[in-house]
Amino acid sequence: MHLLWAMCLVLGLLLALLAPGLAKAAPAAGPLGALQGTLGGGSASDKERSNAIQTQLDAAASATKEADALAQELDRMRARARTPVPALPAPLSDEQLGSLFDRWKERVPANASQEVLERLLADERDAIAALKAGIEKSAADQANLVSQPGPGRIDLSILQQRAQENAEPVTAEPGEAPDLTQARQARRSAEHRRALLELALRQEEQSTIEARQRLLAAQLQAQRRELLERMPRAAWLTQRIAERSRQQLEQQVQEMELAAQHASAADPAIRDLAQRNAALAAQILKNSNELAQERKTLANDEYVRDQLSATLRDTQARLRLGGGSAAVGQWLWQQRVELSSGSTLQARHRAVQRQLAELRLTLFNSSKWRQNPGADTAAQAPADAADAGGVAAPEPAANATVSAQQTALLARQVALTDQLQPVLLRRIAVLEQTDDALRAALRSGNELRQVLDKELLWFPSHRPMDRTWLSEWQALEQDIEGSSSPWKTARALAASIWNDPWAFGAVGLIVALLLGLRRYALRQLQSIAVRVGDFMRDHFGLSLLALGWSLLYTLPWSFAAAALGSLLQGPETVGTALEPLGATLVQLSDFIFVATLLNALFCPGGLALAHFGWPAARVQMLRQMVRRAAWLIVPAELLGGLAFYSHDNHAISTWGRISILMLSLGLAWMAWLYFRRVMQQKRPGIHWGQIVSVVLMLMLSALAVGIVLGYVYTATEVIQALMASFVFLGAVEVVVNLLRRWLLLGERRLALNRLREAARLAQSGSGVDTGKAPTDEATQMALVTVGAQAHRLLGLLQQVLVVLTLVYAWLPVLPALLRSEGVVLWYTTNTGADGIAHAAPVSLMDALLGVMILLLTFSFARNLPGLLEVTLSASNRISSSARYTLATLARYAITIAGTVSAFTLLGLRWGQLQWMVAALTVGLGFGLQEIFANFVSGLILLVERPFRVGDVITIDTLTGTVTRIRTRATTVLDFDNKEIVIPNKTFITGQVTNWTLSDDVTRLVIDVPVAHGNDPEQVRDMLLDIAREHPQVLREPEPNCWFMALEGNGQRFELRAYVGKVEDRLPVRHDLNRRVNDRLKDAGIAVAFPQLDLHVRNMPAHAPAHAPGHAPGQTPPHPTA
Repeated sequence: MHLLWAMCLVLGLLLALLAPGLAKAAPAAGPLGALQGTLGGGSASDKERSNAIQTQLDAAASATKEADALAQELDRMRARARTPVPALPAPLSDEQLGSLFDRWKERVPANASQEVLERLLADERDAIAALKAGIEKSAADQANLVSQPGPGRIDLSILQQRAQENAEPVTAEPGEAPDLTQARQARRSAEHRRALLELALRQEEQSTIEARQRLLAAQLQAQRRELLERMPRAAWLTQRIAERSRQQLEQQVQEMELAAQHASAADPAIRDLAQRNAALAAQILKNSNELAQERKTLANDEYVRDQLSATLRDTQARLRLGGGSAAVGQWLWQQRVELSSGSTLQARHRAVQRQLAELRLTLFNSSKWRQNPGADTAAQAPADAADAGGVAAPEPAANATVSAQQTALLARQVALTDQLQPVLLRRIAVLEQTDDALRAALRSGNELRQVLDKELLWFPSHRPMDRTWLSEWQALEQDIEGSSSPWKTARALAASIWNDPWAFGAVGLIVALLLGLRRYALRQLQSIAVRVGDFMRDHFGLSLLALGWSLLYTLPWSFAAAALGSLLQGPETVGTALEPLGATLVQLSDFIFVATLLNALFCPGGLALAHFGWPAARVQMLRQMVRRAAWLIVPAELLGGLAFYSHDNHAISTWGRISILMLSLGLAWMAWLYFRRVMQQKRPGIHWGQIVSVVLMLMLSALAVGIVLGYVYTATEVIQALMASFVFLGAVEVVVNLLRRWLLLGERRLALNRLREAARLAQSGSGVDTGKAPTDEATQMALVTVGAQAHRLLGLLQQVLVVLTLVYAWLPVLPALLRSEGVVLWYTTNTGADGIAHAAPVSLMDALLGVMILLLTFSFARNLPGLLEVTLSASNRISSSARYTLATLARYAITIAGTVSAFTLLGLRWGQLQWMVAALTVGLGFGLQEIFANFVSGLILLVERPFRVGDVITIDTLTGTVTRIRTRATTVLDFDNKEIVIPNKTFITGQVTNWTLSDDVTRLVIDVPVAHGNDPEQVRDMLLDIAREHPQVLREPEPNCWFMALEGNGQRFELRAYVGKVEDRLPVRHDLNRRVNDRLKDAGIAVAFPQLDLHVRNMPAHAPAHAPGHAPGQTPPHPTA
């Protein structure tokens, strides 16, 4: 206590010394106004200075406004601190509450009207709602004070450092205008004042925590006391209103029914009005009774809402205070067990909304009739008179009597309508309150469920398996007659079968019938397998038929479990020992169905062997594993389900935990057996089966350890997700294999058709000397391409289905990963728009998302461009080279976007990386200049597209077809079938000839030399005929032939012909040369050959002994002419 007084004295002295500084730090309006006056009158050259001054003044004004708000909050907190804390009111006893209620009840008039009572009830309900809101707010404030003292707490050292920094005067920059310096000083002063006030406020908050806690406790106690006083008042008013209303309305209904009986022999119009009045009175009574019931339901719904809100608040407070203790985990588990499903509240909410719509429509119709009462009665009177037929018209006196009765009945109907409308309005108001309560309950329930799903997996839900756990077994043995006892469940099941033998007998009869059909289905599978083996009778419908018989094979035992579970979950078994057994059997029927279906797929005539063509050893191993899993999982699921669905914590902690422990160890043992068999195959390398089995062994072993330590709920959820993953992956495998078989059967059918066509052409002799191949090679290549694309697309579909099914299977566990948002790994510094550096945390979730984005980026970069190419291949408007360019650019875009996103999540933003990137760019620009040049050149080639994949190009002396365009180099396949890698920079700096850039049409030039003496026109016509007769020579542009020159050897002609494809150049040149040779030979036209004329002259007598150019002793050649 002395220490507390000393702290208060020091705080008072500090605030006294601080107050003058705060007053001096407050910027006066005069300097700011003067600075504002300097703006707006300058020339265009002063705009930049004016903008800078205005920015500083706006920041100073904002800081001043925030400082004023902090000063007001500080004054209020000091005023509350000076207020004496009232003593905690003593809790009221039942006698005191009864006395207070009696005194209030005496003040209510005994003859108070219905409207007065309704007004009192509305006031009490409004006061109760305000008290509940105040209690919730006070409780939340109290929890915040306990868990985190001071709302918006900031480290005082940081505030002191900020105040000291702002206390330093502003130093003018070189060349800075004086008014800009003054504006900066005004901003600095305003920020200094704000920092000082915020520091004082936080210090005041910390020094008054205990006083505020006592004040909140007293306020909360007073609110709860007043709530206890008002709750009986509202209940009494509701009951009194309902009783008085019911008595009056029942008497009114009797009067209206009696009047309707008296009017049964009267005029039809009078009889109709009397009956309407009786029905209207009955409707008022019905709505009044429903109003009373709805008020009771509203009280229950508000109680559920308050309970959920309090549970949510307590859960959040325990998480803040308890950290990761086991007590918090057990609390979370208890709330998870007690938390009901939101489906009931959602159904009630939808029902309330439907009732509201109907009541509003009824009120609207009543209001419309009230505006013009008697219109329908007046219209009905002539019709009733017409229906009377030959009845004579009544006398005038009788008409007057009937008119008076109608007027009285109509007035009574108007009064009843006026009486009905307030009841409808009250019902609408009550239902609107119910709707609000249900909305709040659903919202609180969803938030509580999200908190539990997020946090519970990280906490132990039960105590570890120690001595206390052994004592729970002793308590369970003593409670052998408890609702969760297996023996009591067995006796209750026998009694249920004895009480209703017909239903259970019908289920047994259906199961016996299905067992007979199961044997027939097995024979049908064997028969279908024989037909599949004969490829002449095989078709895809057999696989679908086999799948249908396999589903029929799985029905008996799964139907038995589901039917028995449904029978044991009837309304009469709610809350009994049979309800957990029924829920367990319904859940177990799903696994029985899956296990039996897998057994049917892996049987000797099943889909796996006969249709999918899986290896027999693999199928046998999988079938053995399925059988072992069935013998392991069915008992564990049965015992565990009985424990968990009984909601008995002792049963869950004892034999429920044991069943989950045995299940995890059994699954780990099966994973070990699979790993051992895979290793016995001695295949080179590491395969996915080995990796998955090792991961499963480690995960299941960790789960077994977690179960021993108390993480029962965590292990249950993870094991269920693992089992669901296996089921969904098996379903994906079956679907993909069915699609693959459909594709293979289609390809086989096309191949058989081609073989039959080739055989038919060979037998008919039409394939000889027809000028065409017996098979269309282009069509075959197209079919091969389509088949490859289809299989590639099927692989992508399998990957997508695997990812989606795994996400769906692990969906209940994924919310727990959100807790990693609170695990901060490191901090990064970011500069905000105000130029102030802020520390941004990088959580574990950010790191996980960054790694996941990198993995997805690499996966998409590999597969998505291929999928894009397959998708675009269906369009004839997009060429293969364009598809290749789009796929490559898509790969670059995915890689860049994914990498930047991942680095951003890891805290490495562009603002922090740009200087490092600039330095690396300069450094790498010298060391890797050629690589960067080739990379940029590759991007230019992909964008400008001087050549495409598939084009025939010539660069320097190399000619070939472009096969790939990569970031660094381009691959060209020459005519020797050699792949040549050419750097991309070569294509930018050198000269490239593209034979197929805009048009595949090229010209062939064939030189034809003939001997002298031939007719040029004859030769030209012959060459043109040869070119026109060839089928691959284009008609447009047409071939030409020119007499180019008279040479010493003969006449030289050039035949110029055009072909449509580059690959046709050599075949067409070969054919044309061969035909020219044959035609020239047939026409007797000689081909020009080189000629040499030798001129002989007599040698003089003094000629040397040997010819010039020959060595002595060598015989010179004999001269010939």
